[in-house]
Amino acid sequence: MQREYNANATAWSYAAASGGIDNSMTAVTIKAAAGAGTRNYITDIQVSHATLGAATELAVRDGAGGTVLWRMTLATGANENIGVHFSTPLVGSLNTLLEVVTLTGVTGDVLVNAQGFSAP
Repeated sequence: MQREYNANATAWSYAAASGGIDNSMTAVTIKAAAGAGTRNYITDIQVSHATLGAATELAVRDGAGGTVLWRMTLATGANENIGVHFSTPLVGSLNTLLEVVTLTGVTGDVLVNAQGFSAP
Protein backbone atom coordinates (compact mmCIF):
# COMPACT_ATOMS: atom_id res chain seq x y z
CA MET A 1 0.00 0.00 0.00
CA GLN A 2 1.39 3.39 -0.99
CA ARG A 3 1.17 5.96 1.77
CA GLU A 4 0.69 9.62 1.12
CA TYR A 5 2.56 12.30 3.05
CA ASN A 6 2.23 16.04 3.06
CA ALA A 7 4.09 18.01 0.41
CA ASN A 8 7.03 18.62 2.77
CA ALA A 9 7.61 14.92 3.60
CA THR A 10 9.98 12.51 1.88
CA ALA A 11 9.40 8.76 2.24
CA TRP A 12 12.38 6.51 3.03
CA SER A 13 12.99 2.79 3.43
CA TYR A 14 15.82 0.75 4.96
CA ALA A 15 16.56 -2.87 4.06
CA ALA A 16 18.77 -5.01 6.29
CA ALA A 17 22.28 -5.75 5.12
CA SER A 18 23.02 -9.32 4.03
CA GLY A 19 23.48 -11.35 7.20
CA GLY A 20 22.02 -8.57 9.35
CA ILE A 21 23.32 -7.97 12.86
CA ASP A 22 25.28 -11.00 14.11
CA ASN A 23 27.00 -11.32 17.49
CA SER A 24 27.39 -7.57 17.79
CA MET A 25 26.23 -4.69 19.93
CA THR A 26 27.34 -2.27 17.21
CA ALA A 27 24.49 0.00 16.14
CA VAL A 28 23.37 0.16 12.52
CA THR A 29 22.15 3.45 11.04
CA ILE A 30 18.76 2.92 9.41
CA LYS A 31 18.24 6.57 8.41
CA ALA A 32 20.84 9.32 8.22
CA ALA A 33 20.13 12.75 9.70
CA ALA A 34 17.49 14.43 7.55
CA GLY A 35 18.95 17.95 7.56
CA ALA A 36 18.43 21.19 9.45
CA GLY A 37 14.87 21.66 10.67
CA THR A 38 13.82 18.13 9.62
CA ARG A 39 12.97 15.03 11.66
CA ASN A 40 12.92 11.35 10.75
CA TYR A 41 9.74 9.39 11.48
CA ILE A 42 9.36 5.59 11.56
CA THR A 43 6.00 4.16 10.53
CA ASP A 44 6.83 0.45 10.19
CA ILE A 45 9.47 -2.07 11.24
CA GLN A 46 9.89 -5.72 10.28
CA VAL A 47 12.19 -8.03 12.24
CA SER A 48 13.23 -11.62 11.64
CA HIS A 49 16.01 -13.64 13.20
CA ALA A 50 17.76 -16.98 13.12
CA THR A 51 18.11 -19.09 16.25
CA LEU A 52 19.91 -16.89 18.76
CA GLY A 53 22.50 -18.01 21.30
CA ALA A 54 20.61 -16.09 24.01
CA ALA A 55 17.66 -13.76 24.30
CA THR A 56 18.45 -10.11 23.59
CA GLU A 57 16.74 -6.77 23.22
CA LEU A 58 16.46 -4.95 19.93
CA ALA A 59 16.23 -1.16 20.22
CA VAL A 60 15.63 1.80 17.93
CA ARG A 61 17.61 4.82 19.09
CA ASP A 62 17.35 8.53 18.37
CA GLY A 63 20.91 9.48 17.42
CA ALA A 64 24.20 7.64 17.79
CA GLY A 65 23.97 5.96 21.19
CA GLY A 66 20.96 8.15 21.90
CA THR A 67 17.62 7.80 23.62
CA VAL A 68 15.76 4.55 23.02
CA LEU A 69 12.53 5.26 21.12
CA TRP A 70 11.33 1.64 20.98
CA ARG A 71 12.54 -1.78 22.07
CA MET A 72 11.47 -5.40 21.99
CA THR A 73 12.81 -8.69 23.33
CA LEU A 74 13.98 -11.30 20.86
CA ALA A 75 13.65 -14.86 22.18
CA THR A 76 16.15 -17.55 21.21
CA GLY A 77 13.87 -19.44 18.81
CA ALA A 78 14.05 -18.40 15.16
CA ASN A 79 11.31 -16.06 14.00
CA GLU A 80 10.29 -15.60 10.38
CA ASN A 81 8.82 -12.13 10.56
CA ILE A 82 7.54 -9.72 13.17
CA GLY A 83 5.81 -6.71 11.68
CA VAL A 84 5.09 -3.58 13.70
CA HIS A 85 3.07 -0.63 12.40
CA PHE A 86 3.19 2.56 14.43
CA SER A 87 -0.16 4.30 13.94
CA THR A 88 1.51 7.21 15.70
CA PRO A 89 5.00 7.22 14.12
CA LEU A 90 8.17 7.13 16.19
CA VAL A 91 9.66 10.63 16.00
CA GLY A 92 13.38 11.41 15.96
CA SER A 93 14.98 14.66 17.03
CA LEU A 94 15.72 17.44 14.55
CA ASN A 95 18.56 16.62 12.15
CA THR A 96 19.40 13.34 13.94
CA LEU A 97 20.02 9.86 12.59
CA LEU A 98 18.04 6.77 13.60
CA GLU A 99 19.74 3.48 14.47
CA VAL A 100 18.95 -0.08 15.53
CA VAL A 101 21.05 -2.15 17.89
CA THR A 102 20.96 -5.48 19.68
CA LEU A 103 21.76 -4.76 23.31
CA THR A 104 23.54 -8.09 23.83
CA GLY A 105 26.05 -9.60 21.42
CA VAL A 106 24.51 -13.01 20.63
CA THR A 107 25.14 -15.52 17.87
CA GLY A 108 22.49 -15.67 15.15
CA ASP A 109 21.49 -13.17 12.47
CA VAL A 110 18.95 -10.42 13.23
CA LEU A 111 17.42 -8.70 10.21
CA VAL A 112 15.62 -5.36 10.54
CA ASN A 113 13.79 -3.46 7.80
CA ALA A 114 12.18 -0.08 8.40
CA GLN A 115 10.06 2.48 6.58
CA GLY A 116 9.12 6.04 7.37
CA PHE A 117 9.38 9.61 6.22
CA SER A 118 11.34 12.80 6.85
CA ALA A 119 9.54 16.09 7.41
CA PRO A 120 9.87 19.40 9.26
